[in-house]
Amino acid sequence: MANPQGFLDLLNSFKGLIDEEKIAASSFKYIRPTLADPTFTKDQIMGKSSAAGGLCDWIINITAYYDVVVTVEPKKLAVAEAKAQLAAANEKKAVVDALVADLNAKLQVLLDAYQKAMDEKNNAMA
Repeated sequence: MANPQGFLDLLNSFKGLIDEEKIAASSFKYIRPTLADPTFTKDQIMGKSSAAGGLCDWIINITAYYDVVVTVEPKKLAVAEAKAQLAAANEKKAVVDALVADLNAKLQVLLDAYQKAMDEKNNAMA
């Protein structure tokens, strides 16, 4: 290998590339048959080469990370959208609550005036 440090840097940066959606989904599609092979395990490969065993472990783990990101990211976006909708609904509710409170106050003034008028009428009749 001409540049081992460059290779390690690439492996270490791969998670960020997944997070930034710079890795095509097809890249993980092609590794699935290999991952399904029961002999493709860290322990099996480690018996042949410790470096290959480490790379096997990395492949298994980065694929698992990709699967989580693909599953969780849409849910995060849905939660963010739901929170935005909730905030908008709460703003509308606050406006409606204020309007209802104002109308209830005005209604109470009218009810009080009506009750006062009825009391005066009843006192005048008595």
